[in-house]
Amino acid sequence: MTQALPIMHVTPAYGKSYWDEQGKIAPDHKVTIKELARAPVNQKERSVPIYRIHTAAGVKALESPQVLARVNAGQNVETSTTIEGIGYDNVTPPDVQVAAGPLNIMEMVNLEGEAWAKDGTPQGPPFDLATFFGTGTDFISDPKVFYDSSGGRWVTSITDVTASTVKVGVSDTSDATGGFCVYTVRGPRYTILDQPIIGSSDDKIIVSANVFSSFTQQFLHTQYWVLNKSDMMACSPASFVSKTSTSFFSIHPVRSLTSTETGYMVSTANRVAGSIIAVFSVNGVPPNPVSVSITRLPVSSISDPPSATQPGTILALDTGDSRVQDAFWSNGTIWLAHNNACTPSGDSYTRSCLHLVKIGTGNNTTPGQMTVMQDFDFGIAGKYLFYPAISQTANGDLVMVYGLSSSSDYPGIEVTTQASTDQAGSVETPTALQQGNGPVTLLLGCISTSGCRYGDYFGAGTDPSDPTKVWVAGEYGSGTLDYAALGKTWATKIGSVTG
Repeated sequence: MTQALPIMHVTPAYGKSYWDEQGKIAPDHKVTIKELARAPVNQKERSVPIYRIHTAAGVKALESPQVLARVNAGQNVETSTTIEGIGYDNVTPPDVQVAAGPLNIMEMVNLEGEAWAKDGTPQGPPFDLATFFGTGTDFISDPKVFYDSSGGRWVTSITDVTASTVKVGVSDTSDATGGFCVYTVRGPRYTILDQPIIGSSDDKIIVSANVFSSFTQQFLHTQYWVLNKSDMMACSPASFVSKTSTSFFSIHPVRSLTSTETGYMVSTANRVAGSIIAVFSVNGVPPNPVSVSITRLPVSSISDPPSATQPGTILALDTGDSRVQDAFWSNGTIWLAHNNACTPSGDSYTRSCLHLVKIGTGNNTTPGQMTVMQDFDFGIAGKYLFYPAISQTANGDLVMVYGLSSSSDYPGIEVTTQASTDQAGSVETPTALQQGNGPVTLLLGCISTSGCRYGDYFGAGTDPSDPTKVWVAGEYGSGTLDYAALGKTWATKIGSVTG
């Protein structure tokens, strides 16, 4: 049974101290990637802290049993172009992101970005994200980037921890190496806006962040902003509204791959009555009224995954928690993926697995019609899987990239797919995009009860000029020893794959 909350009207959350009377946000500045110099190498090693809340413990009375994915014998995933992505830049984890536009590919990691032609030719050196977003010497982290096909523009974001803000950049054209107009959305003073996520529909861009106290690191609420997309694409003052929620952690805006005026957000929750996916339907665009309705959908068990082993060291990898890692909407359905705990077939131990859920959104004006179409966990006996990123081809083939490690596998990158003709709840036999060359053991990032920092997410994006392809990127163990960081480092790999 689904439950829908009454529709709520959202109003601007800030007064004149930050915004004008019309609820508009003016762009901060414009930047052109072609003009940015090579990113400076910061010799000071840095580990980005992870902020999280833990899922509720104990038996859930109404919990549905986990359904393990069927792995098809065929291996239809094909990798064409591969690119050696941005390497270790003295920050851990890298927070790998990738997106594809009509002309080029863009990758971002925690401090740097770079663009390539689709044959892998670099279109300039790596550029500095602090210069790109105009954050100066502030502490920045958690970059995001995607290509918005309906608007023909690139959308990017990063959190400025020092200033309690999120920077959002929108390109002038479909060329990743061109100009970007940068906006700032603000949280309350003395807070950390952690892991901001961006999504879009035909008429709006949605930004969401987890808000923690700067002093206690306690979770306060989630905050999301709904912005007028056409304003931002014109580099004009953009109308917006904002809302906070204490009921859900990590509300994840959804990328829309096909046309829809409804914007969606999703969130996992592990409640006493059982695990759910909450789907937020956002209708209207500022300065007109904006309404938000929430549908709660019961799903199989959701819980935080265990840390992952890696060979050659007693240091485990932090596999994060069960928040949504990636989500997209296409032709009436939402796919989402996140880290989970499960016991794979043929295994007797709980591992980190990947939970995938497909939701039919039904009539946009009647969210109660939403249904769970697929709900399954993908795990491999003896191995740990983590940080899934997903997208979809024009043929309806789901493509997923993820990390893996085990007592005999250095941290590497694999891809798999569920073709549109495959059975529900199944995936194709995975293929390696990049095998690990060593463990990730950066000492500064390994001072944690959860293991060495890794992830915090991977990236995937459909190629708009060849929608049979999905470009993916992830982190792997480079095997390179960094004496200053007292450990072996990460590297990134980019690839174009078809299902």
